Amino acid sequence: MTSVPNRRLLLSGNNNMKYIKSFVVFWLFIGLTTAFAQVSNQQQYLNAKELFNNGKYSLAMEAFKSLTQANENNPFAPYASFYYAVAAYREGYPPVAKNMFLQIRDRFPSWSRMNEVNFWLGKIYFENEEYNQGLNVLKSIRDKAFQDDIRNLKYHTFSGIEKVERLKELYKNNADDRVIAEVLAKNIASQTLINQDQELLDELIRKFDLDKAGLSVVKVEKSVFKDKYRVAVLFPFLMNRLEPNDRKKVNQLVLDTYHGIQLAIDSLKAQDINIELYAYDTRGDSTVTAKILEKDELKSMDLIIGPLFPDARAVVQQFSFRHKINMINPLSSDSDIVGNNPYSFLLNPSNETVGRKTADYIEKKARNKNCIIFYGETRNDSVLAIAYKQRIESYGFKVAIMKEIKKRNSRQILDLLLISDEKIKEATSEEGRSNLTIAQDSIGHIFVASDNDLISAKVMSAVETRGDSIMVVGSVNWLDLPAINYEAYQRLGVVLYAPLYIPKETEAYEAFRSKYVKKHKVPPSRTAEIGYDLMKFLGHSLHKYGKYFQLGWNKEYLMDGYLTIGYCYHQSQDNEVVPMLTFGDEGLKVVYEIEQEDEDRKK
Repeated sequence: MTSVPNRRLLLSGNNNMKYIKSFVVFWLFIGLTTAFAQVSNQQQYLNAKELFNNGKYSLAMEAFKSLTQANENNPFAPYASFYYAVAAYREGYPPVAKNMFLQIRDRFPSWSRMNEVNFWLGKIYFENEEYNQGLNVLKSIRDKAFQDDIRNLKYHTFSGIEKVERLKELYKNNADDRVIAEVLAKNIASQTLINQDQELLDELIRKFDLDKAGLSVVKVEKSVFKDKYRVAVLFPFLMNRLEPNDRKKVNQLVLDTYHGIQLAIDSLKAQDINIELYAYDTRGDSTVTAKILEKDELKSMDLIIGPLFPDARAVVQQFSFRHKINMINPLSSDSDIVGNNPYSFLLNPSNETVGRKTADYIEKKARNKNCIIFYGETRNDSVLAIAYKQRIESYGFKVAIMKEIKKRNSRQILDLLLISDEKIKEATSEEGRSNLTIAQDSIGHIFVASDNDLISAKVMSAVETRGDSIMVVGSVNWLDLPAINYEAYQRLGVVLYAPLYIPKETEAYEAFRSKYVKKHKVPPSRTAEIGYDLMKFLGHSLHKYGKYFQLGWNKEYLMDGYLTIGYCYHQSQDNEVVPMLTFGDEGLKVVYEIEQEDEDRKK
């Protein structure tokens, strides 16, 4: 019997062949579709890139947008996302750019261009003043090819920060960052010496081996000791205008200061401290002063006291710096007098130092952290007020009002502190009425940067009328005003900043006063007292530390005064001792603080 092929098997074989053909056709279709999709994506990417290269960033963003989604047909997603972010930045949408760069980091962590992503993120963080975040992102870039760009970005960014305190905070959190150190050092060195943090500047120079010459830093390295020191006094004596009578002279302040200096010279001589004193009349004129400085004998001086008037100061500063001769101003508190001359000093605390030291004291004593600042119309007043504001705000205080008060408008103080019911009714809204009222006990203290009698009297009167717990902080010179008595100071808990304060109840003062009256037949004035203490202090400093006594001063935290409480020039060109006067049942109390070295620095 002839066998017949199994029809079922044949049919099955035919079906398999059809299935195989269908399978091949399907995958061929998928492959072609994928290829067409990739070609389409590539063309779209190239079109978007052309828009980007031509600076048409808004259109480029639209073209890149659909390509930012990652799938198997789109190998361009990380690139499209990157250029989308850059286009957004250049079109003026940094937040959009930042968000896309962050997405790239999350979605494509192994992408080959991640260093560029991090660089852009660092740039955006810097521009948003999110400096620490920016620094952290930039630290992740290890590629040496980026380091110059990173340094330039950091230098450009940090050089734009004007506040040295902000740079200090950055350095505190990034103490190994050389760029921050360089910019901070440059910023510190550009300030007047009185406002410089000289200890930090020395640390930065030492730690990062910075160029002192490039920072214009001049340091006195070694002192000179002598048996006798030559001291020049450059004062506007105005000898051509003096008259031979007992009436008060036009330059009595100058004469009194000089008389105090002379009396101190006599006292020093009795202690075997020999000072040769040379007096020169500048007449308050820069041309006359320049002629005096041409004398050969001036170049051999060990110390210059003065000048007192602004016109003559500049030429003496130049002379002092060129010939490396220390100079000191006995009366001014203007830090500009010192400038950047390492041989120049103020006997007084500068206005900035008074403001900062007063804020340091009040920070511990104020009842709450809200305050008001009033200041007079002189430059010294405004500098003092600004220094106080900056320091007190660094402690977290809020300055509710800061206002210049002109003498003719001192009534404004009463209007601010004592709002009448009529004015409250005049307000057009509830918000306006609340703005007119300073609530009882809402203000912790009022700081007054002025010696003006009208301003001080108005503040005291307004606070007493309010009857709340506001502390008033003012100048020791208010004590000379007859309108305010001791009981008022005590009752209101007043604090007075008192630079170069001289207590009159000491044996040293009584001895000085007796000698002065005996010699000049009149009681000593304030400037006579200052002249005496100045010369006593400087004479002993010359004897103990030599011609460049600042080398010894830098090692001391409190040096005794002879009439005053004392002096501190540790890393400073002005006197850092600022006593505070408080008023209690037992009388006037004098408080002052000196910053001592911490234990780590001692080690």
